[in-house]
Amino acid sequence: MARRMDRGERREFILATAMAIIDEQGHQGLTMRALARECEMSAPGVMHYFPDMPTLVVAVVAYRDQRDFSDVEIPQPGPGMSRLVLDAVIDNIVDRPKAAELFAIVEAQAIDPRHPGRDYFRERADEVAADFATFLAAEFKDPMPLAHALVAVMDGLQLNWLRDRDAFDLRERWASIAEPLFAAAEPLAAEPLAAEPLAAERRAIAAGPA
Repeated sequence: MARRMDRGERREFILATAMAIIDEQGHQGLTMRALARECEMSAPGVMHYFPDMPTLVVAVVAYRDQRDFSDVEIPQPGPGMSRLVLDAVIDNIVDRPKAAELFAIVEAQAIDPRHPGRDYFRERADEVAADFATFLAAEFKDPMPLAHALVAVMDGLQLNWLRDRDAFDLRERWASIAEPLFAAAEPLAAEPLAAEPLAAERRAIAAGPA
């Protein structure tokens, strides 16, 4: 007999099922009734965890963020790593277009102050920029303005790509904008090299103690 899921496990199961529906059918395929059927629950049972569709889709977006973060291999900050991480984010968007479409739609809906996702998206923007700045700080001075600029660029490129995925090459457009942005950023100063000993000092070192 299968073990009964606790509340947290059941909530996670519902979100994973909703994400699977979106990945396969797009956000149009996600309804309370369809989700309940896939979860082998009643619609009121699902609504016990997520009382309405706006609350549900915001939770799915947060679940998608966690999934994508765990799927991307995050290197240690260092030279060239910032670009590597952001390239991986772009690759993830391209590989999962239906999830990207859901994100863009819910983010736009959350402009409404009454939307349950308003605070989530506002806080998320700051958190994502801060995460990017952690990598940028290992390579560039004043990383936070650069992080905010990169997030804004990626959001705008994603929207243009979603409008016409066949005509808009997201990876190519990202590279064409990212390269000059990174090139214009002020790098950290290189560690100064130790001064070369003077000739007299070298002779004294070679001779050893008197």
